[in-house]
Amino acid sequence: MRTAIFADLHDNYAGLASVLADADAQKVDAFVFLGDAGHKPRLLAALQVRQIPCVYGNWEVSGLRRMPEKLAAWVSKWPAILRRGDAIYCHASPDMPAALSTTAAAADWLKPGMSWSALFPRLHQNGDALWNALAWMESHDARVLFHGHTHVQTVWVWELTTKRLRSLPNPTLVRLTPGVRIVVGVGSAGAPEDGPWPRYAIYDDTVQTVLLRCLRDE
Repeated sequence: MRTAIFADLHDNYAGLASVLADADAQKVDAFVFLGDAGHKPRLLAALQVRQIPCVYGNWEVSGLRRMPEKLAAWVSKWPAILRRGDAIYCHASPDMPAALSTTAAAADWLKPGMSWSALFPRLHQNGDALWNALAWMESHDARVLFHGHTHVQTVWVWELTTKRLRSLPNPTLVRLTPGVRIVVGVGSAGAPEDGPWPRYAIYDDTVQTVLLRCLRDE
């Protein structure tokens, strides 16, 4: 199965439309959205109409109580983490408190003045959080992790035999090989910080590849 994974729309409907159109042209079989859609009902409704599985991000948690009732009822049930086979999908890190399993639970937990950084770390800037994510993958026997939140495309490779962690410069196509765990930042579809173009990833679990898409020509 080929799955398109995208994140961080931040109310950019054109970014959503570009990613959906490109992914359809790439003949993907499914989609996963990694959170931070925004506050515009039209954008959230577009995700709902296509029945795209979603995990919550900080925008969903902070904005849940301001959403129209029907959309809020749907968004409130978004999970913190999705798992499909050996792949894990989350907004920032899978190392989340078990009690915050849904958007509604996280919104109830949130208190004024709380920092987002502990709950939603930026893995490309926080080494401890990256190691915690890798430890979580090890304990849950996950081969590949897809996350958003950072707004940049990144790939980290952890080699189990050599205990070596390395980042891949300017990744485009990544092959999952035995003895490694992969952490993929899919980039942002709506507010990228590594160029002006929408970005997302396509995971093919049959041939075990991750394709990083950058829509320069769209």
